[in-house]
Amino acid sequence: MSVLKKLAGQTVIYGSSIILARLLNLSLTPLYTNLFSEETYGIYTNLYAYVAFVNVIFTFGMETTFFRFLQDKEDQKKVYQHAFYWVGLMALVLSSLAALIHPFLATIMKYEGQEHLILMLIGIVFLDGLAALPLAKLRQEERIKWFATITLTNVVVSIAANLVFVYWLRLGIEYVFVANLIASTIRTGMSWWKNLPGWLKFDRRLMDNMLNYGFFIMIAGFAGIMNETLDRIMIPYLWEDGKLFDGVAHTGKSLNGIYGANYKVAMLIALATQAFRYAAEPFFFKEAENKDSPRTFARVFHYFLLAALTGFLVIGSFVSEIEGFNLFGLVKGTFVGKEFWAGQKVVPILLLAYVFSAAYINMSIWFKITKQTRFAILFTGVGALITILVNFFGIPTYGYMASAWATLICYLTMAVLVYVVGQKYYPIPYRVRRSLLYLVLFLGAYFLNRSIGPTDGFALAFLMKSMVILAVLGVVYAAERFKPVF
Repeated sequence: MSVLKKLAGQTVIYGSSIILARLLNLSLTPLYTNLFSEETYGIYTNLYAYVAFVNVIFTFGMETTFFRFLQDKEDQKKVYQHAFYWVGLMALVLSSLAALIHPFLATIMKYEGQEHLILMLIGIVFLDGLAALPLAKLRQEERIKWFATITLTNVVVSIAANLVFVYWLRLGIEYVFVANLIASTIRTGMSWWKNLPGWLKFDRRLMDNMLNYGFFIMIAGFAGIMNETLDRIMIPYLWEDGKLFDGVAHTGKSLNGIYGANYKVAMLIALATQAFRYAAEPFFFKEAENKDSPRTFARVFHYFLLAALTGFLVIGSFVSEIEGFNLFGLVKGTFVGKEFWAGQKVVPILLLAYVFSAAYINMSIWFKITKQTRFAILFTGVGALITILVNFFGIPTYGYMASAWATLICYLTMAVLVYVVGQKYYPIPYRVRRSLLYLVLFLGAYFLNRSIGPTDGFALAFLMKSMVILAVLGVVYAAERFKPVF
């Protein structure tokens, strides 16, 4: 249990910084969705989807590679040097090439006349690439406080710049990217402090092995990002401008803006997943050497899945209240601008998708430990195929609803695959029956709360929903207390 307490403690520390940072970052959503139109916000949503793809290519899987090769007792200093310089070289070469052809990129991305946005985007991903390995080193060395300081500083600077440029001076969408550039520059500088490697003593054998491992992680990561963000790239291309959706004419960008704003609400559940991932990846590699590690991994999965399901139930039950909060008529406001509320119905679907995404991330540790990263490509590749097909055939008719369902089907399929195959190569005693029972219990509670409807400021409806959630948590507590699976 002491091992689990250590992981929980590190997750809390990572989580407190990441969740606070993300919450602060999410605080910009009311600003953007109340000041920008659906179409303008769709530009922001679309371009930052591209950032996620490029970041995967720039880092080349070297963060996970760094953790994995230290498990083999390789010299930490040497591994870090090779990973850092490779990512720096990738970022420099690819950013320079992209900057040279940025007018062409703007044309194919449908941003003619807005080439400056593409240039700023290139600068952001270049800086993110330079910061990737130093931040990974902080995680590996468990320098959590400095990691948290960097994370929070980055967001505070971004928010401050946004408030000045967007809220106070009322400048356009391009200044959202200017704010991010400023914040990314400071973040990179802070991550380099006492973290720059010495001169590289090149080791061809080590570099070849790291590139071979990192390549498969990158391909898998690229497919994974495709599952997470491709929909926000495909919607503007596949939706016919002016076509009716729910009785209202929309362009592809405006539909994307509505989807992106509501996706932000669903991302609340991903905060804990990301915090866990930062803490868990180095933890799992270190713990893998212990003979009782499969049982430890099973326990971690069990409790983390419970946390994810709780997030799904709480956020899913109060989607309307979160987007347009009304505290019993005393305090009113909007987290998401009213123009974007039509997309609320995607939030529960995306929340459940992130539960299965969390399950996949947790169970995927086996192919990283055993160096069978080809399976990462298989699983994420299947997910990517589902994402592409459902979005391609569904968006022209069903708009962003097809994208939400594609995300859910994708992550559910990946979670099932990684479990079934993993039990053959690295058996872990997951308590599947109990997990499925909990899934049914939480889904039933969600549908019950949905039948109650939005509280609209009424205390009785709020109380009824809250009692349903507390009843579910009570059942879980009783089951874990009197019929423990471990």
